[in-house]
Amino acid sequence: MTHIYISIVSHGNDDDIINNTNLKDINSFNNVTVIIRDNVASNRLKTYCVESHFEYNASDQALGFGANNNINFKVASDLGMGGNDWFVLFNPDLDISAEMINKLFDSIGNYSSQLFAINLFFDNKFSRAEQSLRKFPTFISFFNILKGKSFTEAYDKTKLADGSIVDWAAGSFLVFQAELYKKLNGFDEDYFMYFEDVDICHRANKFYKQNVVYLKEIKAIHEGGYQNRKIFSKHFRWYFSSLIRFLFKSTFGAKK
Repeated sequence: MTHIYISIVSHGNDDDIINNTNLKDINSFNNVTVIIRDNVASNRLKTYCVESHFEYNASDQALGFGANNNINFKVASDLGMGGNDWFVLFNPDLDISAEMINKLFDSIGNYSSQLFAINLFFDNKFSRAEQSLRKFPTFISFFNILKGKSFTEAYDKTKLADGSIVDWAAGSFLVFQAELYKKLNGFDEDYFMYFEDVDICHRANKFYKQNVVYLKEIKAIHEGGYQNRKIFSKHFRWYFSSLIRFLFKSTFGAKK
């Protein structure tokens, strides 16, 4: 049986993790290990993780999303993760039931792909869908702003069938076969925040012909802050600089 390693990076998300009872249920599965990377070194979170049998590690400095997940990948590898096992990016403000996790990994067995995304919603009734599946942006995408649209064009999930191929999906929940993540050398750590998920999906497609497979029937709740939309904030500056980096890298040559 393949093993599932769930990577969660906390930026002061103690309450999100501690109050997530589904996460404890998921971690109780014999083939699941939850790894918590604490970006602010909270004693409260550390105590909870030890009591809950989560793998815990902390940073002595603030690192970006990609760097933290790359560290969790190394932790998983040190714990014995093999190439056929699964490495799951899992935001701390995301909630998914143990039943859906079981359904997810039953579904994955029907595909040869090494990269998967699921159906994210803002509410527990699954009535407000998150636009977490999008097309790769190009320099031409700047015209979207002039039209009053989002820079990155979202797929209409109501028109996507289960098993559809999409360009990229938000890193709030992405499933990688460990072999693929390793070949990609994980995330490009030069992205501090934003577009590292676009970049890794782009590299998976460009270098290994691995597309993101959308599993429509696997549903989860993601609160999502969208702090990048607050213009002139530091999040907006991070978003814009990461966007420019991705456009130049994807257009003029990307390294694996």
